[in-house]
Amino acid sequence: MSRIRYFLPELIFATFVFLIYLYSLCPTVYTIDSGELATVSFCLGIAHPTGYPLYTLISYPFAHLFAEPITGLNLLSALFSIASVIVIYEIIKKLFKRDTGAIIITSIFAFAPIVWRIALTNEVYPLTLLFSVLIIYLLQNLRTDRQFYLLMYLIGLAFTNHIIIFALAIPVLFYILITHKHTPKKIFAGLIFGFIGLSPYLYLILRTNAGAEIAWGDTYNLQRLFWHITGKQYQVWMFSLSGKEILNNFINALRIISRSFLFVFIPIPILGFYILSKEKRKEFWLFLIIVLCNFLYAINYSIPDIESYYIPGFVALIAVSAYGLKLLTRYIKPYIAVIIAGVFPLINYTSCTLRNNYFGLDFGRGHIFQLPRSALLISTYWDIYSPIMYLRKVKGMREDLIVIDKELLRRTWYIKYLKNEYPQFYTQIKEEVEDYLVELRKFEYGLPYDPVLIQKKFINLLNAMTEAGLDNGVFFAVPFPDYDLAQVLKRYNAFPWGLVYEIKKDTVGYRPFDFKKLKLRKPSIINDPRVKFNLEVVTRMVQQNYRYLNSVK
Repeated sequence: MSRIRYFLPELIFATFVFLIYLYSLCPTVYTIDSGELATVSFCLGIAHPTGYPLYTLISYPFAHLFAEPITGLNLLSALFSIASVIVIYEIIKKLFKRDTGAIIITSIFAFAPIVWRIALTNEVYPLTLLFSVLIIYLLQNLRTDRQFYLLMYLIGLAFTNHIIIFALAIPVLFYILITHKHTPKKIFAGLIFGFIGLSPYLYLILRTNAGAEIAWGDTYNLQRLFWHITGKQYQVWMFSLSGKEILNNFINALRIISRSFLFVFIPIPILGFYILSKEKRKEFWLFLIIVLCNFLYAINYSIPDIESYYIPGFVALIAVSAYGLKLLTRYIKPYIAVIIAGVFPLINYTSCTLRNNYFGLDFGRGHIFQLPRSALLISTYWDIYSPIMYLRKVKGMREDLIVIDKELLRRTWYIKYLKNEYPQFYTQIKEEVEDYLVELRKFEYGLPYDPVLIQKKFINLLNAMTEAGLDNGVFFAVPFPDYDLAQVLKRYNAFPWGLVYEIKKDTVGYRPFDFKKLKLRKPSIINDPRVKFNLEVVTRMVQQNYRYLNSVK
């Protein structure tokens, strides 16, 4: 009975949070990586760097759990997130010895946009969140050799999901070495467990060599595996920003964290750091270094979904907040904690919910559903290509089409993918492909190359693709100006056709587009700048269609 009484408030709170997550869950594929990750999970492929092998292996059965694969994958994110909520509750409760403080801090955690948003759609970040809180939990309870080995294994395993865990894991490792007396033999054994935790990375090599349908990075050997897990492809966006860009990213980071604490609760972690600096200096430095490592890395990286990269730092701030709030809990009645738990989701619901948000999938489908049979579509925008991957590979829609992401053509693995995916089309452009690959391999392997020559051969390849596709129809999905395709269009004419442009040599024979069949469900709540931009893309294309049709009357 005493154990039931101990866990009952926690169980009630977790159920409350989980029901809210389910209510606000995205019903389908969302923006950016959602479609690609869902496709990789479904067919046991290899995702974009850093590969995410652990997530892929765990998510595979969930992708086959329901008739609609994305349903199970979105549910998996909610499960990872609610597990993180339960662990945080336990961490805080052990410190407070009561539920009042645990409910308040865990409410801040569970309903912060940085956590709530990732709980609603298929992403790798909820698993990284779970690893972050589990590492802190095990560190808090580190007493035996077995617990030490488990922690080391967990740290290794966490790296195979997302490399951003380094911001938390590395400081934790140094903290353990400084504060716990371990013999060299025990440390060596711990390192072995850590390396065992890294073993899911072998999946990337094994699955590539087994012929995975989608094998991003072509990780068939150790060199390409290393490139993939270190994100070589994305290093052009790392630590190459101007001082102004870094400052803007830092201001944005402060905004993300402040919003996660609803601004008014920001003094709590500040007070927590102050108390730790007086009472527990080693813990003070541990959490401070985690936050600093996380911030210094994230503000030097330029990607649209950067918010989730602050997860390790946010978890550290939540842990620190417990010490700040502990000083105040003697003045807080239990009913106040319940009120706060109810207020947080009410305040943040509008900025987080993805309930009835079908736009990510509709946006991708809108670009292909009326294309003529066996047409060629070249896209320059990931939010178009990613959901189309899901529609074609998972749902079996419009498998007759040739769909190409222009930016991925700058990678040799993608050329190999196109050769396997569209063998007949590849034969038509084989000469230009092989000519381009000679220079592309030099670029990819860090050998001396001529940037003017590689660009010339890239344009030649795009021209060859366009020419080869003319008989069945060629279309460009270009939501913003593109220099490369502008070079191609010097030889052709482009006409707005629905959400894409039809590419033709002549100016006659307009192919009608039926806007009545264009199904785009506008979200009732638009809380994502990415979705807002995509809606603007649709508006612009409709306007261009209207102007063109008026001009040819």
